[in-house]
Amino acid sequence: MKLRDIASVIRSKNAGPHTLTIDVLLPDKETFVKVYNSKAITQENIANLYKKNINEVKVIEHPESYSIKVAIQRTKTAGNFNDTDIYGTQQHAPMLDIVIQ
Repeated sequence: MKLRDIASVIRSKNAGPHTLTIDVLLPDKETFVKVYNSKAITQENIANLYKKNINEVKVIEHPESYSIKVAIQRTKTAGNFNDTDIYGTQQHAPMLDIVIQ
């Protein structure tokens, strides 16, 4: 099953000029526990997915709200020359196909 099939919301946005965040909102505790226990959304997995060094990625689980936040250092400062997504709103797409076992 893919993350896109079980998450209520997967979205990305700027968190300042140097950081991008991706929010994964899950519908209930059972789904959150399933995703958390799958270990599919880890610092290492996200770093590989986005071709980043592991120290450029943080994964923050928030069980109370059934959500996971991923923070990734941007390659280019938001608004800089050649920045293709100043608001960071299209950067969640690679996470849609993460497989949850």
